[in-house]
Amino acid sequence: MPPPKVILKFSGALFLLWVVLLAPWPGIERGYSAFFRFGGNIALARFWFWGDASVRFCDASNIGPCQLPPWAKAPPPQQEKDTVMVLENRQARGDIDFLRTSSRLIGYWPTAALLGLILATPAPWNRKLKALAWGLLLVHAFILLRVSIHLAIDGFTGDKAVAIFHPGPWGVRALGYARLVLNDDPVVSFVVPVFIWVVLLFRPSLWAQETPSDSSP
Repeated sequence: MPPPKVILKFSGALFLLWVVLLAPWPGIERGYSAFFRFGGNIALARFWFWGDASVRFCDASNIGPCQLPPWAKAPPPQQEKDTVMVLENRQARGDIDFLRTSSRLIGYWPTAALLGLILATPAPWNRKLKALAWGLLLVHAFILLRVSIHLAIDGFTGDKAVAIFHPGPWGVRALGYARLVLNDDPVVSFVVPVFIWVVLLFRPSLWAQETPSDSSP
């Protein structure tokens, strides 16, 4: 079992890091929101296996650069939902649809949770940097999955204007359960980063080691 002093030091550092990272800093939120939209425009320019379906991620406060058709009416503002996703299906006679999401809730929270866990871990910096590189890749794969579930069940399925596939009753139920577990429960934004952290960085030997100050009389 790790020495109590190591556990307390880790817990205190993690608490402080999470307080700082999860605080609503305007500059950090704007920066991550822009990164979130940039990544979404690259990853989902084509919606997975359906070449006729695409998604554009737009700034909800300035949707002009998205160059919507003249007849399209942007959705009304919603609190905390800083990103508008414009869904298109070329087979649907140019129809488009809109969904809103919060880059902070769906993306920044799990990212910040993972950063705090890795930085607070009593490990050498070379291990931390390696874990950060792989961890950020994995956590954003999780974020991409969350966004894809949202787009699939609320935009591209059923009787929606831009629907591209019809998964049937069992598929709809499976997507609903996936959204309930991965998207709707805010606790998952911390559970998944903990799992990634355990896989990448948690080693009993790191926690058993004492620092020189701990071993001094």
